[in-house]
Amino acid sequence: MSTVRVRLVSLTAVAVVAAVAAGLLAASGANGSRSVARAGAQTFRVNVDGGWTKAHDEEFLGYFPSVVRVHPGDTIVFQMVGNGEPHTVTLGTLANNAVAAFDKLTPAQKNSNRPPAAFLRADAQVPQLLPQGPGDAVQSTANPCFVASGAPPKKGACAKVAQPAFDGTQSFYNSGWLDSKQKFTVHISSSTRPGTYRYMCALHREGMTARIVVVPASTPVASPAAQFAAGQRVLAALERKLAPALKAERQGKAPLPVSIPGAPYVIAGSGSPAVGEGGIAEFGPRVVTIPVGGSVTWWLIGVHTITFGSNKTDDDIRATAPDGTVHLNPKAVAPAGGPGEPPPPRGGPKSGIHFKVVTSSSWNGRGFHNSGVFANSNPPLIEGYKLTFTRAGTYRYICTIHDGMKGTIVVH
Repeated sequence: MSTVRVRLVSLTAVAVVAAVAAGLLAASGANGSRSVARAGAQTFRVNVDGGWTKAHDEEFLGYFPSVVRVHPGDTIVFQMVGNGEPHTVTLGTLANNAVAAFDKLTPAQKNSNRPPAAFLRADAQVPQLLPQGPGDAVQSTANPCFVASGAPPKKGACAKVAQPAFDGTQSFYNSGWLDSKQKFTVHISSSTRPGTYRYMCALHREGMTARIVVVPASTPVASPAAQFAAGQRVLAALERKLAPALKAERQGKAPLPVSIPGAPYVIAGSGSPAVGEGGIAEFGPRVVTIPVGGSVTWWLIGVHTITFGSNKTDDDIRATAPDGTVHLNPKAVAPAGGPGEPPPPRGGPKSGIHFKVVTSSSWNGRGFHNSGVFANSNPPLIEGYKLTFTRAGTYRYICTIHDGMKGTIVVH
């Protein structure tokens, strides 16, 4: 794989034009649901992300339900239902220790640029999913990996072994980078000791965590259907909170009263200060009409690309090699036809919201044109990507990160 410069700590849409710290998904239990005693092994479902439909294209840093209570011998099926946002299900003692260390931090420490060294050491034991600079996806997390003890390899993929049952003692038990609609099935070993087993997404780190609570066979748990329904209620509540921002996004408006420059413009992604763990992955407005020689500015909220003329080789940042291993797709990630995002600025404004075009380019409507991944927008700075169109036509474009995130520019 070619190396490309990627700065991806989180690909989720951030809370639009507000300096809002990302919240953790509230634990969803099954309160009020009928508990049942164990009646043979059961299969529980947990959705990874929140799903997207024709009604809305949204993304969530969450597992639904975020707490699942099971018995030894049960099975959990993790179902990837997101819109292309990369996620993993990463269990094991390394992830458990990292999440437990994070949970002990104070709110101020969680939001600090310099959290305690003990937490940083625990977090560093869990490999990242994507590089923090040039390079490919980290192979031990981009692909399934099951390590009984010790650390996963720092370079290269893990040894291919049959997936064992999860017994709570493995150091690294990882799904790999989950594809759209992919399932990751975890059998809880009959020897697993009762306790709480924390897990995380290797990309979104402690901002996307959940728990498996294993209880003795004699202890009743809510049914699989009841626990899944509880998670869906939590998701529905988050979606309701995002509804005003979604409406504004489709009108090309921010959810907060700010003046957006650069008309005609498109807002790429949005969100709400009320929902730190979720965002909107749409272009708004979806259709913009301009004259030949006119320009459009995309204001990027979250991590996205502006990609024209794509095909199956360059329309997704996740790529599967002939040997089955998963990698970053350099064609989908890197700029083409013009400059990409510059390095993040140093210093600058400390308050308020500032819109700044950081890259300008032109396109004649022919061939592949890609902004590359933009990842530096973060209040108070909102980055702009400006493109001038020199030829008449109707041009459809996508974000190579988020499935279903599409728009159209009509040039006449």
